[in-house]
Amino acid sequence: MDAPGRTAVALGTALKVLLWPAYHSTDMEVHRNWLAITHQLPLRDWYVEATSPWTLDYPPFFAYLSWVLSVPAAWVDANIVRIDALDYEAWPCVAYMRATVLATEGVLAVALALLLRTAPHDSALRVLLVGVLLHPGLLVVDHIHFQYNGFLFGVLFLALWAARAGRPVLAALAFSSLLQLKHLFVCMAPVWTVYLLRSYLLPVWPASPAAWSALLDRTVKLGTATLAPFALSIVPFVLSAVDGDVAPSAVLRAMYARLFPFDRGLMHAYWAPNVWALYAAADRVLLRLQGRTLASASRGRVGDTVFGVLPAISPGVCFTLALGAALVYMVPLWRKPSFRHLVVALTLCALTSFAVGWHVHEKAVLLAALPFSLVAGHSYAYWRTFQLLSATAIVTLFPLLYTHLETPVKLLYAYLWYTVLVRLLGRRILRPMPSNLGEMVHWLESQYLRGLAVLALATNVVWPLLAALQPHWSPPSMAFLPLLLTSVYGALGVVYVWVRLSVLYLADMDST
Repeated sequence: MDAPGRTAVALGTALKVLLWPAYHSTDMEVHRNWLAITHQLPLRDWYVEATSPWTLDYPPFFAYLSWVLSVPAAWVDANIVRIDALDYEAWPCVAYMRATVLATEGVLAVALALLLRTAPHDSALRVLLVGVLLHPGLLVVDHIHFQYNGFLFGVLFLALWAARAGRPVLAALAFSSLLQLKHLFVCMAPVWTVYLLRSYLLPVWPASPAAWSALLDRTVKLGTATLAPFALSIVPFVLSAVDGDVAPSAVLRAMYARLFPFDRGLMHAYWAPNVWALYAAADRVLLRLQGRTLASASRGRVGDTVFGVLPAISPGVCFTLALGAALVYMVPLWRKPSFRHLVVALTLCALTSFAVGWHVHEKAVLLAALPFSLVAGHSYAYWRTFQLLSATAIVTLFPLLYTHLETPVKLLYAYLWYTVLVRLLGRRILRPMPSNLGEMVHWLESQYLRGLAVLALATNVVWPLLAALQPHWSPPSMAFLPLLLTSVYGALGVVYVWVRLSVLYLADMDST
């Protein structure tokens, strides 16, 4: 990394530390409670304990991470690891939890540094990778709102580095471990399966006994790397159950129930900007046209989603749509298992899961936005897609920070990040001469980006000011209008990027 990059990272890290006293969501209490559970209880009780409503619902590897982090937590403040210390927010606790986010993000920094070594002369990639580490989405979601996405993406980028460096077994081990950290990444599993099968196991069909022997050897290595994390997830819980005279099946059923809560509704209380946000908005318009009303499209934190006119959507519908699209994306990857096709296929499967998935959280848009950085410098078409995806993702994450003190930080930081990135890469990625149609599409995209800026200012600055100065301006019936506008306008961008990138990827089928 060059000197400007190191300076940017140092300043970004300093800002993250300065934000430790800032607003944090209930997710900090969620993770504090997980530290307490894993510190105080045997493994067999981790997915059963329910003193707090914020029960453990991440896979075992993340639970193991919580256990590791709980050890120094007990030295810092013993109350951090008390199960009955609900909503504990003493400053040592807050500072420690913030520090763990920053420390575990080091995995992402290491992965990005390794990726830089694979392309030392690619100046565009260097800028983009620094941009990943300083991404406003990570600042908002991890370092203010509070989560550990930087660490999780670090493991994903380690898998991508291994793939790019020609180490497929290590890539399989890293991605399989990632699934044991957060099962949300399962939407990427088909891509990794096809890529590793085609690039490592079957680059050519075996035509001799020696080739079949090599295939068997590779299959054993890849299978071991893939299954080992699953074994390390399950076996310790089985042994703990046996030690406690509890049926292992009961422990595993409790784990499954926590990891896959299908009793939740189609949409979260704040609609993620996806197809279902547009679907729900259309349902509301149809209701109004019929002179009817409906209280809410989502009932409570985990309630069912209710539609008044349009048909209800089931998990099966979401799964079928996502799987159907994923199968289409596998064709180019099978034909040309290049690193670029791998990254774009991962991005598209993540976008598909976000666009049509069940009970999607707005934060999941980062699963597409961050990995796509690795290939955004390939062409102007990819770079333009990256601009649209990044801007949409960032603005639609702003509602996570609804307190006014953080408003200047999120707006100014996002503006600086986006502006600097566009200016630096605008010198490196030249726009080809467009056709008349291409020029019109480019103009419309630019208007959408300007609309995002207007939306961000209107919903984060103008609306709160008017509501404070003129209370009658925002009656209770309009309290959620800023969220609705953000969801629907953001959904237009997400769906457009999804379609745009799909066309680019499928048209690129015969490229290397």
